[in-house]
Amino acid sequence: MAVRWTEKQQKVIESRNRNLLVSAAAGSGKTAVLVERIIRMISEGEHPLDIDQLLVMTFTNAAAAEMRERIGAAVEQKLKERPEDEHLWLQAALIPQAMITTIDSFCLNIIRNHFNSLDIDPAFRIGDEGELALLKSDVLGEMLEACYEEGREEFAGFVEHFGRGKSDRGIEDVILQAWQFSQSHPWPGEWLLNCRAELEEGNLEEMEQSPWMQFLFQDTARQMEELSAQLRSALSVCGEENGPQAYEPMLLSDVGKLEAIEQAASQGNFEVLYQSLKNMNFDRLASIRSKDIDGEKKAFVTACRDRVKKAVGKCRDLYGAQSPAEVVESIRGTKTVIAELLNLTGMFDEAYRAAKRERNVLDFNDLEHLALEVLLEKAPEEAQEQENKERRPSPAADELSRQFEEILVDEYQDSNYVQEALITSISRERFGHPNVFMVGDVKQSIYRFRLARPELFMEKYGSYSAEDGPYQMIELQQNFRSRESVLTSVNDIFYQIMTKNLGGITYTKDTALYPGASFQEVGGENVDETLKRKEGISLSAGTPTELLMVDTGAEALKQLDEDALDYTARELEARMIAKRIRELVSEEKGLLVWDKTKETYRRARLGDMVILLRSMTGWSEVFVNVLMNEGIPASAQTRTGYFNTVEVETVLSLLSVIDNPMQDIPLAAVMRSSIVGMDDEEMAWMMAAYKKNSKKGQDRGVYGAWTLWMDEEWEHPGTVPETAAASIRKKLAYLRELLGELRSEARHLPIHELLYRVYRKSGYYDYVSAMPAGETRRGNLDMLVEKAAAYEATSYKGLFHFVRYIEKLKKYDTDFGEASVAGEQDRTVRIMSIHKSKGLEFPVVFLAGMGKRFNKQDAYGRILLDADLGVAADHLDLDLRVKAPTLKKQALKRRMELETMGEELRVLYVAMTRAKEKLIMTASDKSLENKCSKWKDSMAVGGQIPYTVLATAGSYLDWVLMACPAVPKSHLEVTCVQVRELIGEEVGRQVMRRMTKEDLLAVDSARIYDKEAREKLEQAVNYRYPHMDDTGLYAMISVSELKKQSQIGRAPEAIGTSGTDTEGAVLEALAEPERETSGSSGRGALRGTAYHAALEHISFIHIQSLEETEQALEALVEKGYLDQESRELINGRDIWAFLKSPLGKRMAKAQEEGRIHKEQQFIIGIPAREMDRGDSDELVLIQGIIDAYLDEPDGLVLIDYKTDRVPGNDREQGAAMLAERYRVQLDYYERALTQLTGKRVKERMIYSLALQRSIKV
Repeated sequence: MAVRWTEKQQKVIESRNRNLLVSAAAGSGKTAVLVERIIRMISEGEHPLDIDQLLVMTFTNAAAAEMRERIGAAVEQKLKERPEDEHLWLQAALIPQAMITTIDSFCLNIIRNHFNSLDIDPAFRIGDEGELALLKSDVLGEMLEACYEEGREEFAGFVEHFGRGKSDRGIEDVILQAWQFSQSHPWPGEWLLNCRAELEEGNLEEMEQSPWMQFLFQDTARQMEELSAQLRSALSVCGEENGPQAYEPMLLSDVGKLEAIEQAASQGNFEVLYQSLKNMNFDRLASIRSKDIDGEKKAFVTACRDRVKKAVGKCRDLYGAQSPAEVVESIRGTKTVIAELLNLTGMFDEAYRAAKRERNVLDFNDLEHLALEVLLEKAPEEAQEQENKERRPSPAADELSRQFEEILVDEYQDSNYVQEALITSISRERFGHPNVFMVGDVKQSIYRFRLARPELFMEKYGSYSAEDGPYQMIELQQNFRSRESVLTSVNDIFYQIMTKNLGGITYTKDTALYPGASFQEVGGENVDETLKRKEGISLSAGTPTELLMVDTGAEALKQLDEDALDYTARELEARMIAKRIRELVSEEKGLLVWDKTKETYRRARLGDMVILLRSMTGWSEVFVNVLMNEGIPASAQTRTGYFNTVEVETVLSLLSVIDNPMQDIPLAAVMRSSIVGMDDEEMAWMMAAYKKNSKKGQDRGVYGAWTLWMDEEWEHPGTVPETAAASIRKKLAYLRELLGELRSEARHLPIHELLYRVYRKSGYYDYVSAMPAGETRRGNLDMLVEKAAAYEATSYKGLFHFVRYIEKLKKYDTDFGEASVAGEQDRTVRIMSIHKSKGLEFPVVFLAGMGKRFNKQDAYGRILLDADLGVAADHLDLDLRVKAPTLKKQALKRRMELETMGEELRVLYVAMTRAKEKLIMTASDKSLENKCSKWKDSMAVGGQIPYTVLATAGSYLDWVLMACPAVPKSHLEVTCVQVRELIGEEVGRQVMRRMTKEDLLAVDSARIYDKEAREKLEQAVNYRYPHMDDTGLYAMISVSELKKQSQIGRAPEAIGTSGTDTEGAVLEALAEPERETSGSSGRGALRGTAYHAALEHISFIHIQSLEETEQALEALVEKGYLDQESRELINGRDIWAFLKSPLGKRMAKAQEEGRIHKEQQFIIGIPAREMDRGDSDELVLIQGIIDAYLDEPDGLVLIDYKTDRVPGNDREQGAAMLAERYRVQLDYYERALTQLTGKRVKERMIYSLALQRSIKV
């Protein structure tokens, strides 16, 4: 049956001889339209084209393969209709060689055809990712070493500015960051030169003309314009009946002041703008006591004004913190380090290209840049009159222009400047015949991290005409994927939250989604036969979109520390999803979905479900585990996690030990693995005996312990039980024998052959095969062999470099995901990232983790780079040892944050438009009620949510909650699940398991007819463990618990032996280990955790005032180290009092010199008898976290923060009370620190934030 195209689709298919931009909304059938356009171009008309006269460019190999397959199938169908058509037979033969390709493959083709003009060896190859990472590291290391030897003053200043301690990691990172960014420019060298030229801006007037300052002016004016509009909305409410009219004078005054700032910004004069921001203040609102005033209207106006005040304050902090003179001075102060950064970046680029040429390899950046070198050339010298010399298309470009009648670009919204230059160079536009077809959707541009430039799409979107002409734009708005209920909710939300200032495009009726798919009404013959035969069941399809939220701020979670709370919240959200999945697949009341193949409705299956996540890391593992535990099969295919699988980590550790056995961590990992089989107790005995035997300063770690135990003349201490000693020697002897053989073979075997020997001789391959998910684990080890074979094809050789090769793959996130051993099944819920889902569709979509905070880390880098605004860095005052951002860096930071938020909006759009039948959004949040209240009045009266409000969102949930008031309840069902409901379900299952166990224990043994079996069973039940006294010991205990028990005078009891209340016991078992905090529960615990988090992450050396302290705390919220609720629990004056105290200054000096260690976690083993726990030699593991310690020449200084509120007014008595309360705790901390570092603790200090003083203990 012929496809019925819509009018606009038909227009796209038939338009010719023009540049055509197609803005194709999600699910609008753009691929089908593109294929049909190509088919008609090669099969219809008086002179149909040959397929090799078209250049079809896609962004992935998979997309190119799909396009080629679809075109081939369409040609094959045409041949069935017209078997005598010789032209069609020719097209069928040409399709395999047609230029339906990725941009990289097209560039590779150009280079291979013109290698002579590039002066490169035609036998070049594309370098392996790991090989190129190694090569970069080696080249950069050699370059830095030469710079150190040269001893230039500029380089020394650069190292001082960007170095991190004794490692070059910091300076390597910023050089690679700048180099990688430069590669997104068509001519990287020229971009670096332009950035250097910007450094010559010596005065304020020149800076005011620069792109970054122009952005600052535009941004400020735009903000003030919108904030004024918000206040006008509030004024309109004041003028309504029962409105707070008394507020009008103050609001009118506010509007005038904002307009003055807007006017100053529009003038482009920073001095005037600075004074306007500095002088901006808000008058106090008049008091209103009249009972006739509408409370909601008053609250709306007040909330609106508060929001505006906060936004203006942030703008002033961002752009008005420095006077014009300070701005010029600080930017001049960064000139030298930025110039050196650009210099080193250029040096690295040159050295790296030389190293690649020596090895005859190219990377993917080279493909595009070398292709540009072929296609664009500089004009002859005599024609170059302008200072800025433009390149012009080369004869090779002209030849390609003649070859291709049309260039078709898919996913155009993801193009960058390099790709745009390539396309322009081979188009016929310069000859007056535009011939580029571009299709994409700027609302789905989600590859900013790959340096995509969606503004290229928007420039054409804004300039091309909707009418016929040489530059035309056509909108495809109909969605042929989703039900109307899904599209309606998407439209309702994005009408409110997507604006040009944030998302790149304003979501209007012209860009909204319109239903194009036809879904039949449920009933009659279109229902699956199995459902027809059942009575009393629900048959429903096309139900509204849902928002499910779980409140993790319930009392049950308040005792958990921040990390445990985050993890638990993810579990609870996953459990909430599992519950909803079971309801959707229920035979009685489950969701009906349309089965295309059978053309009937059927019940939803697990295979219809997908869970989409913004980030898989830390989320997918939790979701898979929870769903599997709930009896729901789930799989998460990711590109990460491979190197973290236990089998791969173990083998890589063994390879590291084969290369160099004197590495503690890999050697301990091998000993502890199933290959050697030592347990924790044996490791502890081995190390304890070695520590007693080794002399001070001669500790050789795990390797030293191993060699000592292998010394036949050495006798182990009598404290090690003989059976344990024999077991340890036997296992270590096996390791010595195994390593001896493998190290001998490693000298001459290729790495992949060595891996086979490792698998065979250790038996590890067979062992992992017998583990749960053995087939996948075996596949992971096979994949490691494949990677070894790929490594051997590189320019590097040997085991040492292979270990480095793998380390580089880890460092640069070049992971492969776990091996896939089977296809997706009907009975499995899939979990994938939103990016992975792009271009796909699913009957039921769970958009999960919507409460996760946005990642804005890029905006807080030590250098910021922008293609248009240049490079910025902090200003470092070496005399005062103070580092602060320049105004230019603040401008770049603001732009990056806006671009990040815009990208997140588009990612949300992509996620929501994947659903065909049902969309369910889920989130967890610990202050849900406050969040809902915060955003309910965010919408301006009668209009879209202002972008200044949208930009304050911290998560997808914030945006959806902002939009909720404008979304009809019939379009979006919102449900808040209390955490106790989900925990209660788990409690019920635990109780049921316990009841089942009790039933089994109550079986009457006399009813067993086999007498011998009964006697064995009774003997087993009556068995008495000989070391019963030791069972009362903790296997592991926290220092805070020991402190509590020392105060109440009782020994720790065995876990699980106290209490008889079943539900209470289960809840206790569900709880996470508690971090020591001040107070015993509730708000006090959260307050303690908040202060500890702030003191862990805040810098002690960059803060010079209370105002800067408050700014630093706000920065911790923006970076995700603190949430808003925790921030509100912290009084900035407490932190500032600490920073300016003698102890604070002492710690600042230590931080400056790299002698401070914060949040030092530890686990140490102490014999029970040394803890006054009887006569047992059993080791008790003690865990804790030391807040901070200073490493001074004559010993360590142990520091512990306390937020306890001290009763009474006697400060000395309060200090003595705290010292006594925490003495035991600090005793254990001191022991741990001495044991871990081998250094003595010379001072032990408590800093009381309540008393604002330090206390020696």
